[in-house]
Amino acid sequence: MNVRFITLAIVASAALTGACSSGGASGERSAAGQAGTIVYPPAPAEPVVEWVGAIATRADVDDRKRTLKKVLVGAEEQEPSLVAPTAVAIGADGTIYAVDQHFRGVLIINREQRRFDLFRGSSPGSLFEPVGVAVADDGTLYVSDATSQAVYAYDAELRFKAAFGGAEVFGRPTAIALSGDGSRLAVCDTDRHAVDVLDTASGETLHTIGGREHSDREGEFNFPVAAAFDAEGYLYVSDYLNFRVQVFDAAGDLDLVFGKAGDRPGEMNRPRGLAADAANGVLYQVDGAFQLVQMFNLDGEVLMWFGEPGSGPGQFSLPSGIALRDDLLVVADTLNHRLQLFRFLGSPQG
Repeated sequence: MNVRFITLAIVASAALTGACSSGGASGERSAAGQAGTIVYPPAPAEPVVEWVGAIATRADVDDRKRTLKKVLVGAEEQEPSLVAPTAVAIGADGTIYAVDQHFRGVLIINREQRRFDLFRGSSPGSLFEPVGVAVADDGTLYVSDATSQAVYAYDAELRFKAAFGGAEVFGRPTAIALSGDGSRLAVCDTDRHAVDVLDTASGETLHTIGGREHSDREGEFNFPVAAAFDAEGYLYVSDYLNFRVQVFDAAGDLDLVFGKAGDRPGEMNRPRGLAADAANGVLYQVDGAFQLVQMFNLDGEVLMWFGEPGSGPGQFSLPSGIALRDDLLVVADTLNHRLQLFRFLGSPQG
């Protein structure tokens, strides 16, 4: 846990206890239940989040002693492994898609299938600078490419399907988010300080939030770096240099703004990835400076957090992206060169 964050949290914990049935806001690790289990918050509180593992190399999903498939990286062959994962998505079958800009591609990982493959696009949608990733329930994969100024769509067999945007639409498309029904795709454009919401059937822009200049006005952005839809169609955006989250309804109208710069619980320093769980009333936000994940209710009130600086289980080094599917959470732990997996056990709201 970040020392500044936890020291200041002592002052805030009494106020937060009323909002958390877990008995407090502390996200410190605790061995509880089965030996070696890491849960948050610590005992004797009821656990809300459990650490379940990490993935860094093919051996983490397939430890069979056999000749492994190689990928060509530069002039030498290397076993594919995560180097700098930044964005992540989870498919309906549990497959994990992780953008790794070191490889200029997406690593496709499935433990049950013992799959750990590198995908660099398929012509004419070859990837040069992938940044964001999202996947639909039918397996359609979306990847933003900042250099190509486009978002590419591939079918479930990874065949090129469509290209959205282009230089006439995007400046620098980065993070993307897909609505629950797969009909809308939100694209963060960090050059234009805007978020475009596209119709995935036609590729047409339904509406644009923000503008071409950075702004601290509500409803506008200063470097939007992450987005997430919830099951009710609300869109959440990490407004990086305004140190806040902004929430918009399905029409693109502003619904809520929360957060400010600081190092107390609920405040933000380097707000990054988002994942929204409307059914349980929880919004997850990665903070790369605090090296943790904060959990808010859908009114923007902090519930608890988990994580701390380091390289051990449940510890982070510049975490960035996060994805949620059912009760599985996956966090891109960028400078630890891995993905960390957590399981949501029950709402901190009781």
